[in-house]
Amino acid sequence: MTRASPAALLVFLATGRALAAEGPLPTGAPIDSEPRPESATLPICSTERPVCVHPGNEREDTTLRALAALESAYERVVLALGLPAPLPDGGLGGSDALDAYLVPAGTAFRAVADSLAPTPFAAASASCRLPAGDPVLLERAAVQCVTEAVVMRLDPGEPPHLRRAFATWMWWLVGLPTALDVEAIHTAQAHPEMPIGARDLTITSEGAALFFEFLETHLGAGELAELGTALFSAAASPRPPAGPSYVNEPDLFDVLRHTRGDRHGSFANLMVDFAVARAFVGARDDGQHLPGLAWAGDFGRVRFDWVLPWSTLPRRVAVNPPIDSTGSVLVWLDIDRDPENAALGFRAEWEAPVSFHWQLVRLDENGIAVGRMVLPYRERGTEAEATLENLAGVRAVIAVGTNLETVSLAHPFDPDVAPFEPHGVTVYFARL
Repeated sequence: MTRASPAALLVFLATGRALAAEGPLPTGAPIDSEPRPESATLPICSTERPVCVHPGNEREDTTLRALAALESAYERVVLALGLPAPLPDGGLGGSDALDAYLVPAGTAFRAVADSLAPTPFAAASASCRLPAGDPVLLERAAVQCVTEAVVMRLDPGEPPHLRRAFATWMWWLVGLPTALDVEAIHTAQAHPEMPIGARDLTITSEGAALFFEFLETHLGAGELAELGTALFSAAASPRPPAGPSYVNEPDLFDVLRHTRGDRHGSFANLMVDFAVARAFVGARDDGQHLPGLAWAGDFGRVRFDWVLPWSTLPRRVAVNPPIDSTGSVLVWLDIDRDPENAALGFRAEWEAPVSFHWQLVRLDENGIAVGRMVLPYRERGTEAEATLENLAGVRAVIAVGTNLETVSLAHPFDPDVAPFEPHGVTVYFARL
């Protein structure tokens, strides 16, 4: 893969704004700013870092533990990794510091944008609702808090789903995996059909951190986390006029397409490469795809839609559930008999008007990828077929397809055009 220079990403700022003028489509998530919680007690603020914790009904020792976690998160994310500091909030919490409001253990973590700053590009300060409880989970939520606040400074119009994915991935970088992280990966891998580029928060939003791990592993060329941060920076959108939604143009996927030369085929290759990498997470790690996630173990195994023995071919099977935009289908063909001199015939068909991109991956007896065939990508095509020869020593073949739904040829995939419409797929295998 070609590695992306963060500086090259920023060039997109000069050219991508025209996308906002293309048609009356939804352009951003709802502006979700809300009033800060009322505090009956004064916040406890750090003397070292610009962070404060509002105790709510929590005890002093819990509040101090939360403050230490927030200080540590700021040091790891802003000082160590060099991300920009969260935007000062103009005293909304009593000072310009980043404010975290403690909520009872078991309550969901949330980062909430404040009103937009009076700047040409959308920017917002933020506050967090930080669940009290387990100290390690508190550290995790604190890193998510600081990271989401950073993203809201860079581009608050980016979908909440991608913000949470990036914030979770940041914890994977600077912290130690917790049970919540294993659960997040397991949930995402159990639902490869769901969108990796959704708009709203879903059960797979934290697990979508897989995508940022993939980008960093295969495209990152600078400092750690520099690529992901540059993507959000380059996707900075104009301050929206009065209205209920952000104008998220360009969005993060527009920037990715631009770094691939605005060639839809190149972007399609990137997305299906990611789908292939998902087949090698955790216990199936082969050292080539996502080696940094070996800690996920068996919980990292992706769900295959079908597992078909070679001895039962020919087979035609329908994929269920249908595949959402940027979701994927994976089918495992087990070579349970010596194919001798036979070749494998493959054909996939899907519902119009979306496009799917496909790869066939050969595995040896150790589960190591020993070759792949990239099928030609055709926009608006509804079928793909290939013949895979030279199966000597091949123990399995994985067929991987990714839904690259476009609104129209002039409107490529946009996470803000939600809700998406899943599409059905059938795949056919035969011995030739």
